[in-house]
Amino acid sequence: MTCIEVSSTTTQTSVPVTFGQPFKAGNWPSSQGLVATDSTGAAVPLQVDQTASHRDGSVRFAVLSAKVSNLQANQPKLINLFLGAKNTSTQSIPADPDWNLELEAKVYNGSTLVSTWVSRPQDLLKQSIAQGTSRRLNGTVATEYTVLAPFKNSSTNEEHPHLNARLHTRLYENGARIRTDMVLENNWTFKTGPGNITYELNVRKNGQLIHTQPRFTHNHHSRWHKVLWTGATAPQYRIRHHMPYFLASKATWNFDLALRIPDSVLAQEARDLAASDTSPMGRAMLNPYFPSTGGRPEIGALPRWTVLYLLTQDERARASMMANADASAAVPVHYRDEGTGQPLDVQRNPNVTVLFGTSSPVLPAVSGSTIWEPDTPHQGSFAYIPYLLTGDEFYLDEMMFWASWNIANVHPISREAGKGLIYENQIRGQAWGMRSIAEAAFALPETHPQKSYFKTILSNNLTWYQTNYTNNAGVSPLGAIENRYEAGRAVPWNNDFMGIVFSWMAENDEPKSKDILDWFSRFNVGRYLAESDGFCTVKAPGYYWWIRDTGGRLITTWRELFARNYPEAVNSPCSSLAMNVEAYPATAEGYAAISRASLASAVNAGVTNASSAYTRWKGFTPLIDAAFLSDPTWAIVPR
Repeated sequence: MTCIEVSSTTTQTSVPVTFGQPFKAGNWPSSQGLVATDSTGAAVPLQVDQTASHRDGSVRFAVLSAKVSNLQANQPKLINLFLGAKNTSTQSIPADPDWNLELEAKVYNGSTLVSTWVSRPQDLLKQSIAQGTSRRLNGTVATEYTVLAPFKNSSTNEEHPHLNARLHTRLYENGARIRTDMVLENNWTFKTGPGNITYELNVRKNGQLIHTQPRFTHNHHSRWHKVLWTGATAPQYRIRHHMPYFLASKATWNFDLALRIPDSVLAQEARDLAASDTSPMGRAMLNPYFPSTGGRPEIGALPRWTVLYLLTQDERARASMMANADASAAVPVHYRDEGTGQPLDVQRNPNVTVLFGTSSPVLPAVSGSTIWEPDTPHQGSFAYIPYLLTGDEFYLDEMMFWASWNIANVHPISREAGKGLIYENQIRGQAWGMRSIAEAAFALPETHPQKSYFKTILSNNLTWYQTNYTNNAGVSPLGAIENRYEAGRAVPWNNDFMGIVFSWMAENDEPKSKDILDWFSRFNVGRYLAESDGFCTVKAPGYYWWIRDTGGRLITTWRELFARNYPEAVNSPCSSLAMNVEAYPATAEGYAAISRASLASAVNAGVTNASSAYTRWKGFTPLIDAAFLSDPTWAIVPR
């Protein structure tokens, strides 16, 4: 079906690797297993975990673990993946692995040491092994347990009410190598007294110090992580996916693999990252004030750094993508429900909202401030692609936290309590909110306790859109989405955001999404093909438009729409008109580029006339192709 490439700068006899891999619908029937060989045809031990399914029941995504033998320095090894028999064998795990970590958090008030808190999780790991609980990966290559490790006061033995560790503990080679993704969380939803915590952290194995995190302030409702290896030498490798297949799986949009990103662009990305704060609670390259106006790298179908990695699989782009994903964990949007151990769920808590003062029950008041002001309308997709690439639970949880917050950030009355509707947002907020919900619904394993929750919330929202747009005679017959906060106005580029997200869902056969997309496309596609009907194409990527006449009646024709918004141009030939300034037709980040992405996405979703509109608009904007070489955020093309 596809392949990966494993490489290293050093020679290694045995290299255990774990990674994520999306699959095309229909390629991998769930009744079959997966096997691997190297380029010589030799079998490579492979295990399959954490599968998510397409709507036809075939495997959509899986976490794969392989044991690569005799990896030579600077000689990439190809691992080919084929259908085969299912393998239920497992490795032998010792009852008491040589792990023995101790986490010590020294909590400060200013510069004064207040208390010391210690977590010793060895017995919890032994218990999980004995009972087979909290196990996420299990096979011949890797076995992973999530150990929930409370911190206890070294003097009183009481548990810390807020600070806790989630240790994703992965055992390779029968426990000879142990990878621990150490996640420190300060994010309980209902416990009283949430706030920032200042501490330093020391991690020991068998009493020997293996990691120190100097004193810093851990934001309320946030988390951070650090991967630690113990036992045998940590494997050194990099993985490259077969990107044409990765994109053809429709796990994400079809970005233009024909672009050849200059090395200077990747070098600048590395310099920008090196100059940023990537320590725990650091912002990396994110803008902490989300409502800030103007474009920025994280705003797009995917962030700029993520697209750079998909197109190049260059380690500098990967470092940027992963650092910014980690930085997003510092944003105070992480609410974990003590009752379930999962991100906040509005079906379980129908009247709870993170809008303080409106929640029932009222969430406890928070002490301490942060640099962050999050919102949904200016939100990036931070963790989805990192999860698809790595299969790490840290990024899976991040996906859920952001989607959960986007739902809980809407007033219970507007979201219809447990239905989780998000239409109250700005149009762009609806687009990015729907993207976050779909990411979780698509990627979560079928066995995950939150899978049905996000699928239901996604379905509820799609039903709302179908009822209120597709099947509603009281909305724009041209397919324009009326601004909820300014009656009679539409925001064309926000409409394009909606088209991009709904096209992706339609490509993935999400029920109702194509029907809704077709309605949106009346406007998103239609305005690029309406010149013979009185609307000059050069004006199609607008900023704000009136979609009602001066009497409040919805405009019904393209000619009338043009006259209402460009009265000075009505009697001018279209060929004589200049493109709107905000379109920025020579740059990669203007509305002209966004429109290209929207039209290409519509082509991929099978929207009628989208191909003609894309080709026409591409001809109007030839300079964008060169601009995409330095910023490919919107470089989505027809498949």
